[in-house]
Amino acid sequence: MTVFHFDHIIHYVEDANKTKEAFQELGLHAVTGGRHENQGTYNTLCHFDLSYIEFLSIEDRALFEKVIKEKRDSSPFATIAHDQFTEGFSRIALRTRGLDTLAATFMEKGLKVTGPVPLSRKRPDGSVLEWSLLFIEDEESKMPLPFFIDWHQTDEERREELKKHHVISPNDSGEASLSHVTIAVENLDETVARWALLFGLSKGDIYEDEDLNARVQKLHLEGGDLYFASPNGEGPAAQILRARGERPYKVTIESGRINEERVIHRGNYQFKQAENGKG
Repeated sequence: MTVFHFDHIIHYVEDANKTKEAFQELGLHAVTGGRHENQGTYNTLCHFDLSYIEFLSIEDRALFEKVIKEKRDSSPFATIAHDQFTEGFSRIALRTRGLDTLAATFMEKGLKVTGPVPLSRKRPDGSVLEWSLLFIEDEESKMPLPFFIDWHQTDEERREELKKHHVISPNDSGEASLSHVTIAVENLDETVARWALLFGLSKGDIYEDEDLNARVQKLHLEGGDLYFASPNGEGPAAQILRARGERPYKVTIESGRINEERVIHRGNYQFKQAENGKG
């Protein structure tokens, strides 16, 4: 059985360097990622062990739009264009191994599959980072499904490499962690059942969130859980759906130092203290 871990969420922003600085001002370890020279984009990153937020920006709009025309609609770049280059959360990536086998499994389930696609970017020190991606499409889903990434390393090998390049602080004590991502959906029962079936994730109990006026249910995912919220009627959850449709809309980070909610470049972030004081 394929095992998935939360890998990262894409937060599309106009200036990834400014977003990095905003996280650094909060005392978090945010760093320069690098340039995707063949896609016309660049990124900065904020890691919580192997789970991270990718702040993605465009540096060559003409090249970016050319790439969109050549790629399938299932690519994260196409999602950004579909959202009319509006800052905010875009797509979630799940980490796993054996993308060829996974592709065959998804095709057997009737999904449209693109990949695996080999990709790379240049780090600030000039070294090249390589990985592979797999994209899937589900005609039954209005919301873009996760895409899948294989770093061609074990988690421990990747952790050591990230520390070597100071993407993860060598002194990281695990004080902060990515707790969960909340996703606005129209039909809670159908969406959670579909994602649980496709990705083999266990479901939590449904509960009422009075602040959102929504029903909420969790899917457990190592590295960062997924919370799905569907509106009961008029309220914040309904407003979120009207504004951007079915998309991730909040990232919750557990930290011993920060306890507040902030909107950073149209991304909703909740920083809260873990129950045991650590993430």
